[in-house]
Amino acid sequence: MLKNIKIRYIAYFFGAVLLLLALINYLVVSTFAIKPQQTQIIGYTLQIREIANQMKLTLSILSNLEFYNEKLADDIRRLEAAYSIRFAVLENGGQVEHNNQKLNIPKPDEKTKIILQKIRTQWQGYSKDVTLISDKLTGGKSTDTLKLDQQFVAEKYALFVNAHDQLTAIYQEGLETQYNQLQWAFIILGLLNFLTVAGIYYVVRNLILVPIHVISQSSRQLARGNLAEKIPYDARNEIGYIARNINELADILQSATEFSRQIGQGNLNVEYKGDLSILENKESIVSALELMRNQLREVAQREYQDRWTSEGVAQFSELLRNLDYRQIDEMCYEVIKFAVTYIQAHQGILFVLNDDIPNINEHFLEPKAAFAANKRKIFKERLKIGETLIGQAFADKETIFLDQVPDTYEKIMSALGNSTPRNVLIVPIIYQEQAVGVMEILSLGEIPPYRVRFAERLAEIFASALSNAKTYEKSQKLFVESQEVEKRTARRG
Repeated sequence: MLKNIKIRYIAYFFGAVLLLLALINYLVVSTFAIKPQQTQIIGYTLQIREIANQMKLTLSILSNLEFYNEKLADDIRRLEAAYSIRFAVLENGGQVEHNNQKLNIPKPDEKTKIILQKIRTQWQGYSKDVTLISDKLTGGKSTDTLKLDQQFVAEKYALFVNAHDQLTAIYQEGLETQYNQLQWAFIILGLLNFLTVAGIYYVVRNLILVPIHVISQSSRQLARGNLAEKIPYDARNEIGYIARNINELADILQSATEFSRQIGQGNLNVEYKGDLSILENKESIVSALELMRNQLREVAQREYQDRWTSEGVAQFSELLRNLDYRQIDEMCYEVIKFAVTYIQAHQGILFVLNDDIPNINEHFLEPKAAFAANKRKIFKERLKIGETLIGQAFADKETIFLDQVPDTYEKIMSALGNSTPRNVLIVPIIYQEQAVGVMEILSLGEIPPYRVRFAERLAEIFASALSNAKTYEKSQKLFVESQEVEKRTARRG
């Protein structure tokens, strides 16, 4: 179809058509135009006819004089010679001076040659008779005889002039023929030009003007916010590409509008549902909206994390206030249970430093409580300080977080064993720069960084309570020991 042809190709075609049309116009005008030479030839023919007429008048004047006038006789001979020379140019063609201009006379055609031959014959007879009369005037012949001769010459002159007029008529007929040809040429040329211009207008109107008007109307609706308005033009040319680009822009804006509306309603997990390739352009409006969504999501996540942490700290603090520090085992169980449950882990164990023996090298980490599968677990294995990741975290007073746990971890490092967790979190419990215990939390899922920080915060809060519980436990042991000593002393006494 015509509308699927590229407009630039149509423009090239029209350019070639207009160039060809201009060439046709030039050839027609140059071929059929009336050249000044044609009218000048007619004028030249009339001029030499006038020479013959002047010769006739001069002869008449000379015949009516009482005395012979040599000057008039010379004029007759001069006019006769001039006519013969100029007439020869009409017969043979050539260049001649006419009205102070050089005139090129073409060779005559067959029809013109016949008339020229007839004129030549008439001229020769007429010229001969004129010469004869002029000689008789020179010899002093009687007036009556000259009048008869002059009348005879006048009759020949009439025949000569008639032939000359036929020549002029031939030239004028040729000029009229050229006028008629030129007129028809202009009519045909005008019709050709009109059809060409009409064809160009038709193509330009249907391929350019009408589509541009449609695009203008649709783009105005788009500018007013009517994103559902589409341009109904699907041609595979430049304007069709513009229409499709505008339609794609409308689709992008429509998808972006819905995307931003969802974000405005608080749905920060919404995804852009339009053409995802536009996200490659970081300067696009969709990329800007996605960046805004991500930033809002980060803010919301931070707010959630802060709120989650604050609520957890408040719950944990309330839990500690309700716990009896004199029952250290029960307190440790409630603490590890809360930590595992609130962090949404799966297992946990809490070790406390046993430093009852004065020799520091004999101190060890004693398991006080374990929690897994939503119930209490019994774990009795003591750990030396500095051994395993738990002992290392206690000795270094630094948190250890494993996000890539080897399959052999349960056999070598895990205190609870029997499962390979995804994340392992080991947090030392430090009070006044001294480690007093350590928590190991294992999760089959991922433990986010903010929950790691929360576990460290719990350890900081719990450190004071644990230190107080240890102090109370030691004082109780000392009190019991002192009572036993007193009892033994009393029995001995």
